[in-house]
Amino acid sequence: MDRSARATRRPKDDEMTNLVQSPKGATLRIVDIAGGEGVRRRLFALGFNVGDDIELQALGILRGPVLIRNLRTGVTAAVGRGIAQKIVVEAADERP
Repeated sequence: MDRSARATRRPKDDEMTNLVQSPKGATLRIVDIAGGEGVRRRLFALGFNVGDDIELQALGILRGPVLIRNLRTGVTAAVGRGIAQKIVVEAADERP
């Protein structure tokens, strides 16, 4: 199979970062959730899944919560910084 024919492209490690290290207001795509089953269930219950485009809206001062918005569903939620550090993201393409 030709590499250019693949539908999905796995990003390089230098293109991925966790949510806390991302710039505020940037459109991001969830690549992975590096936590256990509890973290995955919590994010799923809040409406956040791998592959969703999100926006980092606010970072709490010092070590407070992180406010994120799911651009697909319109859901906005505050998650703790520990959970936010486990959400691996990349810059979202501007393609539809």
